[in-house]
Amino acid sequence: MSRIIQLLIKNHVFFLFIFLECVSLKLFVSNNFVAESNFSKKATSLRSFFFDKEQEIKDYFCLKEDNKELLEANTALIKRISELNNNTEFNNTIHRDSTIIIRSKIVRNSWNKKQNFITINSGKKHGVEPNMGAVSHLNNLIGITHTNSENFSTIISILNTELMVSAKIKNLGHYGTLSWNGKKPSIVQLHDIPKHAKVKIGDTIVTSGYSNILKADINIGEVIGYTNQSNTNFLNISVNLFVDFTNIKYVYIMNELFKSERDYIEKKLEK
Repeated sequence: MSRIIQLLIKNHVFFLFIFLECVSLKLFVSNNFVAESNFSKKATSLRSFFFDKEQEIKDYFCLKEDNKELLEANTALIKRISELNNNTEFNNTIHRDSTIIIRSKIVRNSWNKKQNFITINSGKKHGVEPNMGAVSHLNNLIGITHTNSENFSTIISILNTELMVSAKIKNLGHYGTLSWNGKKPSIVQLHDIPKHAKVKIGDTIVTSGYSNILKADINIGEVIGYTNQSNTNFLNISVNLFVDFTNIKYVYIMNELFKSERDYIEKKLEK
């Protein structure tokens, strides 16, 4: 400590000069609009540079986790291909349910509000449009695309009290409406399932496919409890989500090639 004090005393003129220079620069910038503007731009550019480098370092150390996710995705795809190859009905028919998958990175995500949204780095020029399904790498439901620009899009998360999804109990076929009550970010609620349905803890909940936005059998979660709705013949079912919304990095947007054709014929029925 004494050596530091001696150093400061010995070089006090130099340090005083630096201090006065900083004060002078501050006064100059504060009283000169052009200089202040230029200084602000330089400062913003510098902060952006360091933020970018920091993000690169974080991404580098997350490579192991990203590789693990890719390996899990490849495993799921290989399993699905094997199932399709063993399905003779599929091999002997024309598969018209064509889907284009758009992989996107999440740049902003919220899960602690009543209406939660996700922003991704894919937009119009990548083929993303409103009302497309969004899933994780393991085909777990994340939400539905909402708005878009040329390079970015927003997704209405399942954790949004205004979003309702048609869902069913996979092994039973009974379907109802899935929504979130705005409480726990890991649990959603499935309504309108009849009381006579033989629901069990651990049953898998998937999308029903009755919507023209989401394909059938997209994984949602598993049953962790259920109660009777008062004065009705239906159950209230609690569903634990497969997706951890506090830790997601990528999303896959499903562009259904025949969606517009289905919309067209269904709208004709409404006339």
